[in-house]
Amino acid sequence: MNPLFTMRQALADPLLLADAMKGETWAGWRVLLTAAVGEELTDDERVIFKTFTGRDHEPGKMIDTWLTVSGRRSGKTTAVAVLVVYLACLCDWSDCLNLGERGTCLYLAPTQDQAGRAFRYAREFIEHSPLMSKLVVNRTAGSLELSNNIDVEIQAANWRYVRGATCIAVVLDECAFLRNEADSANKDEDIVTALRPSLITTGGPMLLISSPATEVGVVYQIHKNHFGAAGDPLILVVESDSKMLNPGLDQARIDREYALDAEGAQAEWGGKFRVPISIYLPRSLVEAAVEKGVMVRPRLRGVQYFAFTDPASGTGTDSFTMAIGHRVREGDQDVLFIDALWEARPPFSAIDVVKGHAEALKQWGLTTVMGDDYGGGMVASMFAKLGITYRSCPLTASQLYLHSLPAWTSRMVVMCDVPRAIDQLVNLRRKVGQAGSRTHANPRTHIEYFTDQSSPRT
Repeated sequence: MNPLFTMRQALADPLLLADAMKGETWAGWRVLLTAAVGEELTDDERVIFKTFTGRDHEPGKMIDTWLTVSGRRSGKTTAVAVLVVYLACLCDWSDCLNLGERGTCLYLAPTQDQAGRAFRYAREFIEHSPLMSKLVVNRTAGSLELSNNIDVEIQAANWRYVRGATCIAVVLDECAFLRNEADSANKDEDIVTALRPSLITTGGPMLLISSPATEVGVVYQIHKNHFGAAGDPLILVVESDSKMLNPGLDQARIDREYALDAEGAQAEWGGKFRVPISIYLPRSLVEAAVEKGVMVRPRLRGVQYFAFTDPASGTGTDSFTMAIGHRVREGDQDVLFIDALWEARPPFSAIDVVKGHAEALKQWGLTTVMGDDYGGGMVASMFAKLGITYRSCPLTASQLYLHSLPAWTSRMVVMCDVPRAIDQLVNLRRKVGQAGSRTHANPRTHIEYFTDQSSPRT
């Protein structure tokens, strides 16, 4: 491949690609495009380059793969269209093509409509230029045939049908949303594997652009392995929120999106991968365990009770909570009763809450409570002064949630009728890790315990 113009020249010339990326809001993208084709950057441009790639220095030659993971409206589709047009119209590929062979710039996406929208940017940039438009000898809704033996076209993203072409560039738009389940018949990994041989003889780049999805699939793996200084120099990974790459966006509008759904906005506008989550307990399962109308059960003589507390300081956002329950053998299985629930919502005095919990424990005939190691022994000391032994739980929070799940699904639990407790249980989510492993968490950080609204102290 021999460039007829440098990328710098093309981006500065109104007869070529200058109009495609006008103004200072495109400054970051111009730097990234210049680096992607192997051109040298200035010292000032290297600062910008590092902001988006985590790398101190540009590749120095045409990249093999470019992955951009960025927020919505960041300009990634436009930027890649500029690169496609540069490669298709402003570079000579004749040394890579045999007699009768045509090079192809191939657009693919999860749907053909998505691929078509991305393709239209490239088509408009070519037809806008007085020089490049002269190369077009034939056009259809999904293809451009150029007189320099290059075609720009769209195809369905299916690994069975993308073989055979000689490609000078392949664009996978919104590729994080391709199928990546192990049993999928058209996995993202299979599509990428099928496409790579089409670029071998030309040395053209594979261009993957997407808003981030979950921490699975080929997009996440490329990002994980190659973002930053330790990655392959010819696998360029760009990561950014929307505003950094498109400073013209209205920050107030983005802020409102975060206010409406902070977790969703982190992916859509913040450019961060979503952590896969699933429901911990369906509402139907939780409500089936509730003894209607019973907020607190009376203490029964001769019954051994157990207590668990989840301490907090009172100055943050976490509640200081406690639960008391007991176990009864019925038939061939245990039944676990949650008899009473307490919650102190911040702000509160931790000492006052400990006093209230200690009094409640003594009323239930308890001198021991279990909890985590919060406070480095401080909570244990406060309970000890009131005659209560504080024992550290040997299980982590994730282990507790994992071990308790079968009790719920086997309908072994009978709990109090406390609406806040029910709602919080239903809102629990568990994060799905690599290889399908799960850790358990609430919609933001951790599981909270609940409230006995009749308690005068808490």
